[in-house]
Amino acid sequence: MTNNIVIAGRLVADAELFFTNNGSAICNFTLANNKRYKDIEKSTFIEASIFGNYAESMNKYLKKGVSIDVIGELVQESWNKDGKIYYKHKIKVKEIDFRTPKDNISEANFENEEEINNE
Repeated sequence: MTNNIVIAGRLVADAELFFTNNGSAICNFTLANNKRYKDIEKSTFIEASIFGNYAESMNKYLKKGVSIDVIGELVQESWNKDGKIYYKHKIKVKEIDFRTPKDNISEANFENEEEINNE
């Protein structure tokens, strides 16, 4: 079965990079996807994760307020806390496309434009 999701949004905070015990990189971030209905705006917040070398290379560009398109797979995580099972949905990122012009991301260093477009 196919499991693909494409969503656009803005990062609500800088992405967080950490490493597992075996040294694999994981980059987590949250997107806000805004929808306007007449004069009411609603936001949906979506958590996403990037893995491996792609996580390490993208982390430095994923800053609060940056607008991106995310292509990935919708996954469900679960955990047990105090005998109760909790669930949440998240995007396992395959690809990121930047909507924010690169020269508008002040905290990131975009000297090598090819690096972003080819990852």
